[in-house]
Amino acid sequence: MLFCLAAFSTMARSQDHARLGNAAFEEGDFQKAVDHYTQALRAKPNFALYVNLGHCYTRLERWSDAAEAYQAAIDLDRAAATDQIWRFLGQVHYNDGQFQQAIKSFFEAASLKPDAQDNMWIARCMIELEQWIQAQSVLLRHLQRNPGDTNALELLAYVISQQGNWPGVIGVYRQLLTVVPDRTQYRISLANALAADGQNKQAIDTLEFAWRVDKNLGEQVNRLLADLYLAEEMPQEAAACYARLIAMVDAPSVDDYYRLGVTYFQTGELTSAESALLQMKKAAPTNSKPDLYLGHIAAQRGDFDKARLHYNISIEKNPTLVEAFMALANLQMKNQQYNDAAVHFAKAIQLGDNSPMLYYNQILALMLQADMEQAKAALKTALAEHPSDRNLIRLLDQYVVEIALKQTGK
Repeated sequence: MLFCLAAFSTMARSQDHARLGNAAFEEGDFQKAVDHYTQALRAKPNFALYVNLGHCYTRLERWSDAAEAYQAAIDLDRAAATDQIWRFLGQVHYNDGQFQQAIKSFFEAASLKPDAQDNMWIARCMIELEQWIQAQSVLLRHLQRNPGDTNALELLAYVISQQGNWPGVIGVYRQLLTVVPDRTQYRISLANALAADGQNKQAIDTLEFAWRVDKNLGEQVNRLLADLYLAEEMPQEAAACYARLIAMVDAPSVDDYYRLGVTYFQTGELTSAESALLQMKKAAPTNSKPDLYLGHIAAQRGDFDKARLHYNISIEKNPTLVEAFMALANLQMKNQQYNDAAVHFAKAIQLGDNSPMLYYNQILALMLQADMEQAKAALKTALAEHPSDRNLIRLLDQYVVEIALKQTGK
């Protein structure tokens, strides 16, 4: 009789905690619900209570605890585990980064009652595991049954892009646009894929259409368009895009001003280029790039003193800027300052530019100032780097002739 009373008392306590846990859950006090469900389960294991405990841990984002609770329910009564419980287990495994376990749970759910979302979750797990081919296969099977599922198509585009299959990505985004023709973001993604596949002109056409259809995405579209126009060596069109961009944003970036200045410079619109670069210099006074191009502008106008000043300022701001040393050296060559030019060409080489033309210019500057010993040493270094370069070989021949003439006194 005492045994029966003890058993009844334990069951009653379990039921009380279960009711209190349910009430706390309804009130949104999930930690309190956890405490009550845990007390109830200590008194007597119960399938439904383990499931409820899993729900509480899920709300608290305690993923591993939630997985443990759902798994305990399944272990207690596997026959009672519905597809939805396996799905809950898969989702908390996914959130906990346990992707292999999540896949197994979603397969179990699908075996009991197939659901379209199971394939999506399985594909997401495979993406996290970088199993691109397997994820692609799952998504393609899903799309055979659900051809208009935009979420699946978006995932498929991403998976195919990770395999470097840009024609495949292009095909998926074109399919997306047949499903949702007014989704501008899909056109932008299509343009990016076309550009990645080297189809810049088609990408430009796609973005121009997007720009005409949806002005709200003007900033993003214009920036991409400008980059594509630059890649296609169409600086006038690129400049127009950057000018529109700067006009439409509240706070243009330093890079926006720089790109606008460079594209104006490439079109020969020097005044507009100068204005944009001065704006950049004002916004980023320590940046060396605006002075570099301001030097180019001054050189184009024939103002060599001003050009030299800008190049030197650029070098002061960034002593490792190869382009500034090269620009200064080229300017000095024009002004027959061969000694200074040779020094600056050498500095550019020292900073990492070992192109044949740079060596050629350095050696030519040394020969023009008649420093044949240094020219000889530079030639030796250059030919060791580029033994087959025709310009360097011709310069070597010229050097030999000049040495021979000097020795004969002619």
